[in-house]
Amino acid sequence: MSSNPPIRFSHNHHLLAVKGCASELDVLAFEGDEALSKPFSYRIEFTSSDHAISKEMMLMKASSMTLQAPVDQGYGIKIQQPVRVLQGVVTGFERLGTSKDETHYALTLQPRLALLDRSHQNAIYQDMSVPQIVEKILRERHSFKGQDFLFSLSKEYPRREQVMQYGEDDLHFITRLLGEVGIWFRFTTDRRLNIDVVEFYDSQKGYEKGLTLPSVPPSGQHSKGVDSVWGMECHHNVVQKQVSTRDYNYRQATEDMNTRVDATRGDSTTYGDAYHWADNYLTQGSAYDRNPAPESGAFYARIRHERYLNGQTRTQAITSCPTLFPGQVLKVSGGYEVAEVFSKGV
Repeated sequence: MSSNPPIRFSHNHHLLAVKGCASELDVLAFEGDEALSKPFSYRIEFTSSDHAISKEMMLMKASSMTLQAPVDQGYGIKIQQPVRVLQGVVTGFERLGTSKDETHYALTLQPRLALLDRSHQNAIYQDMSVPQIVEKILRERHSFKGQDFLFSLSKEYPRREQVMQYGEDDLHFITRLLGEVGIWFRFTTDRRLNIDVVEFYDSQKGYEKGLTLPSVPPSGQHSKGVDSVWGMECHHNVVQKQVSTRDYNYRQATEDMNTRVDATRGDSTTYGDAYHWADNYLTQGSAYDRNPAPESGAFYARIRHERYLNGQTRTQAITSCPTLFPGQVLKVSGGYEVAEVFSKGV
C-alpha cells in the first residue's frame, strides 16, 4: 500500500482557506467592496461536504482568498495560477442551506483594521502628531506589530497640544484624523508572513503605476484572453473655484490668519469660493506654495480644495482584470471610445 498522501485537485477558479479548518471549502461566488482609506469587505459563498462547520471554527480566524486566472504557458496551454491573494480575518459567518452531499455557507473576509470599529473609547492624547496617535492606538490597544503596518510619509507632521477621542470607535477616530491631514491608506498582503498589511501614504508616490489595459467594446470583438476594459463612462461637474480659511491664534492675536487657495491655479470650469472658519491651525502658511507647511492655514485650504476637486470628474468602467486594486493607476489604450481621462490614467 502506498504511503503517499492523496493528491487534491480542485476545479475552483479561486481558493479559500481558513486557519485551523481542515475541511475543503469550494468557492461558489463572492462579492467585494474595496476603496482607499476604507477596510475592504468580501462576502464569499462556499460549499463543503463538512456539515458541521461552526462559528467557532470561522469567526476571528485568519483567512485568505486566492484569486486565480489562466496563464498562457505557450503552445495553447493555459494553467490556473494565483494572481492576487486577499489576506484578513473572518468577521462574519453564515449557514445558508444543506443537502445530503454538501452544506452551503458564507463568510465575510476583512482586514484586521476593520475590527477597530468594535472598540469604542474616550481618551486624550497630548503632545503627539497624527501619525504618532495612530501608531499608539494600533500598537498599544490592538497589538499591531511593526510588520502589520507601514507609514511612508513625505511630510513631517507637528505635534498637537491635545487631541480628544470621545465616544468614537477607533476605526472612525483614526480615519477622521488621517483624513484631516490628507493621509490615506490601503491594504496589501505579505506573502511571506501570510498577513494583511495596512500602508499609510500622504502623496501620489503611494500609487502603483504601470498598468495599461486595452479597450475592447462588447460589440462582437474578442479580447483573445487578454484582460480588457469596457463600458467606460465619465461624469463632469462644476465645483468650487477656491477655498478661503480663517482662524484665530490667541497667542499671536494680531497675526493675519486668512488664507485663500486655488489648487488648480485658474481652472475656468470651476466657480465660487468655499469659506471655512476655525480649522484649528496656528500659522497662516503660504498660499503660493504647492506643498505648504503641514497643518498650516494654506495646508488645510489646499486639502479642502483638493477634496472639492475630487468631485469634478467621476468615472466608471468594467474590467476583467483580477489584479486591479485601490491605489493603482490604470491607463486604457484604444481608439475614439477611450476618453482622455482614461488614456491619461485613473
